[in-house]
Amino acid sequence: MHSPRQARRAVLLSALALVTVAVPACSAGGGPAPAGGARPVTGGSLVYATDHEPDCWDPHTSAQDVTAFVQRPVFDSLVYQTPDGDLKPWLAKSWRTGADGKTYTFTLRDDVTFHDGTRLDAAAVKANFDHVTAAKTQSQYAAGLLGPYVGTTVKSPTEVEVRFSRPYAPFLQAASTTYLAIAAPASLKAGADRLCAGKDAVGSGPFKAGAYTRGQQRAYTRNPDYAWAPEGAGHTGPARLNSFTVRFISEDATRVGALTSGQVDAAGAVPAQQTALVKRDSRLTLDTRAVPGAVDAFYLNTKSPLFSDVRVRRAFQRAVDLDAVVRSVFQGTGVRAWSTLSPTTPHSYDPTLEKSWPHDPKRAAELLDEAGWTGRDGEGYRTKNGRTLTVEAPVYGKPSTFSQAVQGELKKAGIKLDLAASTDAVEVSGRLDAGRYDVVETSWARADGDILSHFFLSTETSEGGGHNFARVADPRVDTWLKDAQAAPESAARAASYAKVQRWSLDQAAVVPLYVEQSTVGVNRRVHGLRQSISAWPEFYGAWVEAR
Repeated sequence: MHSPRQARRAVLLSALALVTVAVPACSAGGGPAPAGGARPVTGGSLVYATDHEPDCWDPHTSAQDVTAFVQRPVFDSLVYQTPDGDLKPWLAKSWRTGADGKTYTFTLRDDVTFHDGTRLDAAAVKANFDHVTAAKTQSQYAAGLLGPYVGTTVKSPTEVEVRFSRPYAPFLQAASTTYLAIAAPASLKAGADRLCAGKDAVGSGPFKAGAYTRGQQRAYTRNPDYAWAPEGAGHTGPARLNSFTVRFISEDATRVGALTSGQVDAAGAVPAQQTALVKRDSRLTLDTRAVPGAVDAFYLNTKSPLFSDVRVRRAFQRAVDLDAVVRSVFQGTGVRAWSTLSPTTPHSYDPTLEKSWPHDPKRAAELLDEAGWTGRDGEGYRTKNGRTLTVEAPVYGKPSTFSQAVQGELKKAGIKLDLAASTDAVEVSGRLDAGRYDVVETSWARADGDILSHFFLSTETSEGGGHNFARVADPRVDTWLKDAQAAPESAARAASYAKVQRWSLDQAAVVPLYVEQSTVGVNRRVHGLRQSISAWPEFYGAWVEAR
């Protein structure tokens, strides 16, 4: 059992465990068309290799993307978000929003059965939201998705009301995520240890959780009773596959080797260095989708002694030739970021920011001169009053390949980037809490612009488990974000999110780096293994040609 501080620390450090992902220039899709006009078949199995294993398997507790991915086949949600970003009914047949925007009343399906044989009802929904918000759950992310949550009321067996203290439009999208998925109420009583350990995962999804071997793999078996797929899922009725297995292979070369040798049928996180190998193999295809949410970026601590000077922040922002770094690191296949948000974040991204802050080493030099960093030390770094211009960047684990490339770029401008790597969780989280850093590199996937609140609301400090690493405390930003949360229309929300994106770049509170993308190598025998809006593979409609 983790202490509250350990739980908070875990989510902070998961954000700092930076991994460079491959971003080959392919379009999103669901795999190649069946050869010879083959029709979908029922039966068979497949093996999928991924690069990470959950630290905790309870999506109500964990903040990890991989937890949401590997538990999605087991758990359904009230709402479904299609790969295009639209919201559709799922466990809820319909919903209505109160006139004040503070309540959501869901009418539930009456034909849904959990894997333990119990029925979905309003009490089950309440039990799940109570579990998410309970102190003993130590939720690292799901509770935050509920925002200004007040409580849940059972109105009837098929009607449940969720209440908030203020208008909260992002709730419907949040309710579509695995983090707010609905588990069988009895399973929630198993306790945090068993739920986090991957035991007692009981949902209503198209697959049931099967045998699990820590450090190796998890098996899934078809739920033969599944009959409540949402519109847009690409299939109806029980899943086509009898079963599938997710194998955990952290080493890139080994994972890709398992794909090319036929040991696995599909593999995620194909690195840029391996894409050519996959493309040359006629048995394989590549599928990629840009990850929505907050792109990989540097968040600059606007309260640190160094970066409290906006001129130094702006110099840091303009000193890096990001186009060159992206080409180098991703071997010509990467996508440079212009905004804090990914372009695939529905109804949120501001395209007018593209090309608005190009590499400008001359202006960066002028700004540093204006800020008094006019001297040079023996290594060529700028100095002021005998102090070297050093940017402190705490890293949990190992620095990413990308940040190391940026380190070299900054040296050209006389800026020393100190990538302070550590595996000491207490040390790193302590630095974050105390504000003893200048910059943090991180990203966060979410298919909604409200992810900006996660990073820029003044209340989202690291001490409370938040991710306002830029330490922004501007009343205008808080107002824009809360206006977006209160706006029922997507256009109004987008307008508020655009203000936040522009402000964060103008004030150099953030330096967006690259758009993360999910790249999956798939054997051509596999069909229907499409990527979700969150860029996770969806196994429900997948099928495999007979050998």
